Amino acid sequence: MPVKTKVTINGREIPLDRRILITGNGMYMVGRLLYFVLKTLNQMPRLYGVAESDPISGWRRNFENKFASIMTSHLDPGKIRLEGDFELNLGKFSVSGKLSRGQMKVTVNLAQRPENVSPGIRGMVEVDSFYFSDLERPKPFFVPGSKDGILAGFHRFLVLQTESASGVPKTLGMVSEFINSIVLPQGYSTSLRGKVLSTDEKEGLFLDGEPLYNVDPELLSLLSLRLSLDMAPEGSLLIVEDPEAHLSSEAIEEVKGWFSRFKGGVVFVSRSNLLGVEEIRF
Repeated sequence: MPVKTKVTINGREIPLDRRILITGNGMYMVGRLLYFVLKTLNQMPRLYGVAESDPISGWRRNFENKFASIMTSHLDPGKIRLEGDFELNLGKFSVSGKLSRGQMKVTVNLAQRPENVSPGIRGMVEVDSFYFSDLERPKPFFVPGSKDGILAGFHRFLVLQTESASGVPKTLGMVSEFINSIVLPQGYSTSLRGKVLSTDEKEGLFLDGEPLYNVDPELLSLLSLRLSLDMAPEGSLLIVEDPEAHLSSEAIEEVKGWFSRFKGGVVFVSRSNLLGVEEIRF
């Protein structure tokens, strides 16, 4: 059975298995650091392709280098600058890191070590299997506070083309992280307050025949949240900035119901706790 992943950001543990709110100074930085740390963990490959004289030390060193490399590849193209400390407690080992002034340091500490490890490539496979065998890696999804404007401006990228999704260049940073996570599969349809969402491969999305860039902010915010929930699979983690933005009290109650039915973790990032969840203050 996978060991539950525990994440600490700037000295505070953030639960991943329920709905919580991050608030206080630097809350957006914390939420985004959490997102990229978990995204990097989710994308870590198996590490047994290079023979090492000491397979355990070699695996640890390879993990540190690969983790830093993957995370940097997500941050640098979009000029995303994060500051802070993180730690992933993964049961048999932990990963800690510090980001400061564009620099990153990653350290792996081994809480357990496999016994009777073979030399060479075989030993690397044994070590890698030992640490990866019960590793939980929840996939994170990010919803920015400016979700309504981003959806209005980039809705054409959400329509899945015949050959491949149109996508958004990585240089768009957090915009890209959001839009690429809600590219719609063929045949997707939904309705919102009696209005039907329709798609056109050339023109993008329409709500009851109205292009999204003309839809009012409340409906755009609701649609952004609905699409994010629909595209995130069971067991994943949603990180949602300012979920209450542009929403009336009636709409907030509607959104509460959506998130209560989501079978995954949700981390809200906001100065307002209108959704009434557990708070973690930074």
